[in-house]
Amino acid sequence: MNESGGDQITELLNDNLQLTESDNLDATDDGDEDSPARTGREGLPRTFRMRHDAHYVDELMSRTMDGPGMTDREDMRRRPTQPPAAPERVEIRTSVPPAPQAAAAPALALIAERLEAIAAHGGALRTHHASSFIEQSIQVEFARVTRLARAAAILQNAEPPMRGELSARDIVDGTIRAGGPVARLAGMEFDASMDDAAFAILAEPAMVVQGIAGTVDAVVDLLLSDPRRRPAVDARHPAARISISLQTVRVRPAIILDVFCPTLFVSGSHAERFFDNAADDYRAAPAAGILLAAAAHIVRAHGGRADVKRHSATGATITYVFPQSGT
Repeated sequence: MNESGGDQITELLNDNLQLTESDNLDATDDGDEDSPARTGREGLPRTFRMRHDAHYVDELMSRTMDGPGMTDREDMRRRPTQPPAAPERVEIRTSVPPAPQAAAAPALALIAERLEAIAAHGGALRTHHASSFIEQSIQVEFARVTRLARAAAILQNAEPPMRGELSARDIVDGTIRAGGPVARLAGMEFDASMDDAAFAILAEPAMVVQGIAGTVDAVVDLLLSDPRRRPAVDARHPAARISISLQTVRVRPAIILDVFCPTLFVSGSHAERFFDNAADDYRAAPAAGILLAAAAHIVRAHGGRADVKRHSATGATITYVFPQSGT
């Protein structure tokens, strides 16, 4: 109680600043030059020491201004910043439509072979006894079904033809045997002609006859399904007729085969896609579209071309060109 307030303040300052009573607080600047005093760091306690390890520097660089305030020194030592997680890999799978079954073509070919075998047996029976008109009709229709099955198999087959020598005479004979009964059974006239019977091409005989006979079947179907066609009760209406003619070319050796029908009506739009088997064109006669598409496929497989020509008044001509060598 006897000590003055000034002495207490002096003693307190000496304790906090670690000064002794003998320290000269009133020393001049000259004394500082001889023994420089250690300057304190403003705002930091004397026991604070700066950390220089790399972990701490990285921690300082990664801190953000909006982080939560820390009051304790140990809380300021945050855990190392985790690297950003890699984005989750999302696998996108697109649905791929299944490929057509490869067994379709062999199955159609097998059906066609079985039908052809049955038709051959029916022809052998016909040679042993005279058949009735009904039996002949059944055999003709069965032959048409057989050619339709073969046409469907041909459209699924990409194999090249097995070529052999085929003369114009062989083509005409095969067409008359296959296509003649179909046209006559439908009440139509049928004829075939050629200019050089000995002229031959390299082709697969069964496929060529299939294409031409199938064309006859298609023309018959188109005529029977055409609502514009009237029975031959009007003398002004031409009789239904199918004529086949073979012409040989010597300059660029080939056979030009024409299937002419004076009563076949083909529109302009239909002529542009005559061999495409479009559903709108063959809605009334779907078998005709398959048969004509297969016939064009056969001709093109032999290196030739297929075409259709509309006549001015009525009628149309279907033309197939078979080159001699097929190249």
